[in-house]
Amino acid sequence: MDIPKTTNALVKSSGTGLEFRENVNIPSVGERDVKLKILSASICGSDLHIYNNDSVFRDRVLEGQIVGHEFCGEVIEVGSQVKTVAVGDIVAAESHVSCGSCYYCLNGMSHICQEVSALGFDRPGGFAQYTVIPVENAIVLPPTIHPDIGACLEPFGNAVYTARRVDLVNKVVWVIGCGPQGLMSIAVAKAAGARTVIATEAKQERIDLANAILDAHHRTERDMVINPIEDPDTLKKIYKATNGLGVDVIIEMSGQPKAIEDALLALKKRGHLVALGLSSSSKFEIDWNKGIVLKEAHIIGIYGRLLYETWTEVIHFLTTGKIDLSSTLYPRQFALSEYKEAFDLVLNGKVAKVIFKPNDL
Repeated sequence: MDIPKTTNALVKSSGTGLEFRENVNIPSVGERDVKLKILSASICGSDLHIYNNDSVFRDRVLEGQIVGHEFCGEVIEVGSQVKTVAVGDIVAAESHVSCGSCYYCLNGMSHICQEVSALGFDRPGGFAQYTVIPVENAIVLPPTIHPDIGACLEPFGNAVYTARRVDLVNKVVWVIGCGPQGLMSIAVAKAAGARTVIATEAKQERIDLANAILDAHHRTERDMVINPIEDPDTLKKIYKATNGLGVDVIIEMSGQPKAIEDALLALKKRGHLVALGLSSSSKFEIDWNKGIVLKEAHIIGIYGRLLYETWTEVIHFLTTGKIDLSSTLYPRQFALSEYKEAFDLVLNGKVAKVIFKPNDL
């Protein structure tokens, strides 16, 4: 086949929103790069921040940058030094491009590389027909994993790393926020042996998905999904479910200041709050004494997933049938040119995921 030099793509606009452009130049393939024909790409919560021009990424993602970092593609070209990936392989993309030589990379923590760059943020991403990524960032998938699921493996990796950061066996786990990664965390918590899973979410569509996840993963009578906006007794219900002790592990996926405040109130002494959700209001008040110090609370921030240990775990969960993402995602498919409708659905919580099919629609 002829190797394309340009691509249709979604790029960052000068303000709020994105722009669909045709014939955008594709980077050349370096010695250790692979070129992908994108089969599926998915909208992430971080993409919503970019779309809304939120301050968390406003100065990082430059106008004209091809965005999107959750994608799966077919390898159509490889660099001269590539030995582990071949033309025709179906791969998922790891978005963090680590330097390999900083303190963190040299000490087994390349996911928090000091010089990290990211696909769809600092480098061209996957909301395009074609893109180029380093071979180290191409995760070869078994044939049993569909490309639509492959496009969602990076956020699934986030959920796996977050939920598995502490021991969940026989624990009461509260998942705050039932966006895609929150929904996935519910499934991971059940698969990891949690005694009780409590989820809170305000949007009805996501509440329905959270209940579907629990139903698909051995729900018990103690598991529950609560709308904290409509139910003023949310904290009372959580304390009742924990015999007044509080929650062992909180998985914070919302980034909402009020949710985090309530989380610290409901956290058990010596409990763990594991936080992945980014907040548009990064500075807010918490009760430092009662919420953290006097409880001996453990607060853990999460950035992405382990490279590449989490990827191995992710593929294991799926290929062994321990977790079924089809009950989590219900993805709708869109052409890149239909991005406004796709983003509107995700921004309004109408769906957990949407899938762009850059070369099929």
